[in-house]
Amino acid sequence: MPGLKLDDAERKTWSGPGRPTGPDGRALPRGVPVKGFGSLVRTEIKKRAWTEKMAFSWVMGNWAGLVGEKIAQHTEVQMIKDGEVFISCDQTAWATELKYMQATVLSAIADKIGPGVITKLHVYPPKTKSWRKGPLHVKGRGPRDTYG
Repeated sequence: MPGLKLDDAERKTWSGPGRPTGPDGRALPRGVPVKGFGSLVRTEIKKRAWTEKMAFSWVMGNWAGLVGEKIAQHTEVQMIKDGEVFISCDQTAWATELKYMQATVLSAIADKIGPGVITKLHVYPPKTKSWRKGPLHVKGRGPRDTYG
């Protein structure tokens, strides 16, 4: 039946051949609900058990917001493993400062990603200079043994 026009009540109960058309002759849109992109991503994250990995990457990406810009300039998150964050510092003073702030940082992380995901911070000062030189190195105390 060409040119058949339907009102809202007839659209819902259409049982004729083909697809119903609107007043201009084009097919009426189908009423299929579509979820938003964010909900699809959330379900995939849960289905693939990526929630912990996503939380870890959030901590690494938002480190400056957690500890502040000044401390973030002198510290770097090296890795996160088994809920523990390993942080290296470029000076011993910044390592000490971050150790004092450990409870504050852990509570800020728990507020953002949930409790129990990150449980511990390991803060490491800068590496010390190696006095070992060359393949023919003699074992001993190093530069301290020159003063008797």
